[in-house]
Amino acid sequence: MTDSGTLTLTEALRQQTRETHEKLDHYLTNLGLFNNIELYKKFLSLQYYIHRDANSYYHDQTLTAIIPDLINRNRFEKVKEDLKDLKIDIPSTTFTSPNTTNASEAIGFLYVVEGSKLGANTLLKRVEKIGLSENYGARHMAPDQDGRGASWKIFQNSINQAKLDIHTTIKSATTAFSQILAYAKFVTT
Repeated sequence: MTDSGTLTLTEALRQQTRETHEKLDHYLTNLGLFNNIELYKKFLSLQYYIHRDANSYYHDQTLTAIIPDLINRNRFEKVKEDLKDLKIDIPSTTFTSPNTTNASEAIGFLYVVEGSKLGANTLLKRVEKIGLSENYGARHMAPDQDGRGASWKIFQNSINQAKLDIHTTIKSATTAFSQILAYAKFVTT
């Protein structure tokens, strides 16, 4: 619950990050990244940076105690397999990964990454038109074992019940959306 007791953490996150999230969505939508393989490769490079940053959170013992089956939600290896499918070298540009020092910050970043799985269903249908699938080139878009909706509900319920600093989590999620936008601009220019 938030301080006012009226919103869950995930409701507060959705409400407070809406503007930054929409800015990122608008930027990505206007690029046509799913129109052909060459543009999709840029999207895949973006996914590499996002999932590289999130990778350590999926192995963190504090976070695995909060979110069931967290390690199996990690898509970093699948992104690397997608890169290999399309004969793309691992991006070599180094960026400083977010420096998260506590669970509240990490959960803010994971909220963004886990939430992206909901839209992946639509994206998967788009990339199928250019010859990709959850078995080739778009493995990272495949649903979790429980399915997209059920997996998201489990994640939401887990973080809503955790004792987290809401303001820190919201700030971290907002920062994550902004960082992803910076990565998107880098890989698409």
